[in-house]
Amino acid sequence: MHPRQLEIEEDSLPEKLLELQNNELVQERLIWQHLTRRKINEMNHIPDEDYADWGDD
Repeated sequence: MHPRQLEIEEDSLPEKLLELQNNELVQERLIWQHLTRRKINEMNHIPDEDYADWGDD
């Protein structure tokens, strides 16, 4: 490996690290969006047996 090649690779490390961190943040955000959507869907779903109990008072 030539010294110049090594220098270029070392210089690109912060850029690669930033790229990895950005990818990690995007993945984390997508996971949270998925989990949030799933939870909202669960909360909005009303099982049939709950309907039967309403208005019986």
